[in-house]
Amino acid sequence: MITEKASSLINIPSVGKVEIISLIVTALLVVVNYLIGSQQMALGVAAGGVLFTANFVAIRFVVNALVSNSSSVGFGIFAFIVKMAVLIGIVATIFIFTEINIYGFFIGVTGVVIVIIGESLRRSTNGSL
Repeated sequence: MITEKASSLINIPSVGKVEIISLIVTALLVVVNYLIGSQQMALGVAAGGVLFTANFVAIRFVVNALVSNSSSVGFGIFAFIVKMAVLIGIVATIFIFTEINIYGFFIGVTGVVIVIIGESLRRSTNGSL
């Protein structure tokens, strides 16, 4: 049986609007880059977009855990440090051991960031973040 504290930690929507739109934008960018003829760039776009969409989900999970008062501030700091270490490790591994195009990777990351900013602006009433 899941304890009340553990169930409150995982009680977040699994896939939100930002994640869906981010994956759609990433898929469109991958298709465009593939059709242009740059398969390495398309692979980089896919890696950057998927990795940073997952990063956004992890950030949302940790923030939800902190806001719901189901965990301590120490846990939040620890979770953010672990999340960043894992993210840095994955990015370093990708660039060291694969031939991912760095420009494509950052195009994928930028697509996700633009979606996050756009959704924030769309939800605000006065157009400010």
